Amino acid sequence: MNVIAVDDERLVLEDMEDICTKFGEVEEFHAFANPADALEFVAVNDNVDVAFLDIEMPVMTGLELAKRLNRIQPEIKIIFVTGFKEYAFEAFGVNAIGYVLKPFSAEMVKKELLKVKPAFEFEGKQRVFIKTFGYFDVFVEDKPVYFSSSKSKELLALLVDRRGGSVSTENAITMLWPEREYDDTVQSLFRKVLKSLRVALADADISDVLIDVRNQRSVDMSKFDCDYYNFLKDYDAAANEYRGEYMNGYGWAEDTKNYIDRLLSEQK
Repeated sequence: MNVIAVDDERLVLEDMEDICTKFGEVEEFHAFANPADALEFVAVNDNVDVAFLDIEMPVMTGLELAKRLNRIQPEIKIIFVTGFKEYAFEAFGVNAIGYVLKPFSAEMVKKELLKVKPAFEFEGKQRVFIKTFGYFDVFVEDKPVYFSSSKSKELLALLVDRRGGSVSTENAITMLWPEREYDDTVQSLFRKVLKSLRVALADADISDVLIDVRNQRSVDMSKFDCDYYNFLKDYDAAANEYRGEYMNGYGWAEDTKNYIDRLLSEQK
């Protein structure tokens, strides 16, 4: 998302830039000390998603600036930045989605950005979503993918867990059947599981998710959205989706769960 901030206090703009640019979904950030400069920028750039506006500014208040911005870009999301709680109700009168009180924290700013994120993601979201928090499931356009074999589903889960890393036949067998010896029988069983996975993905019209080259399998991470991957991009934004469970039922997934728990504990 593309974000602008308008405030006559330079330090406030610097703090806002530092917070927003660390938020994974913010692609561009522009700061303005002069409301007129912000209006000129928005007039020639029709892709501004969010505007953080100080309310108390000389020459033009944030409320007046919001009205003018809405006339230029009706879809722009307004978030007011103020030191006065009493402005809140008046702020919503000009279609603001929220406000943050000075002095603001990173959590306060990110909370407001998260209000914008769902609508922003829907416009360009992947048609394939892979859920790893809790039980592992795959959805295509919000409909679950059916796997005729539980092991074929687990194989895909293993590849998703490896985040694009290649998994050999031997490594996959070790993970899927830890109690079995690596012999011809189990290799034949794996080939059947792999074939079943290919069929399930083909039936769902998502065959391009799987990469299978020279006895090495992986997933193409660009072909789907995933809660675990989103978490690694931005802990704060995605942590509320994690409830202490990751790929329930797969023993090999415990290491990743511990990794997620450690990352969260280090953030506290």
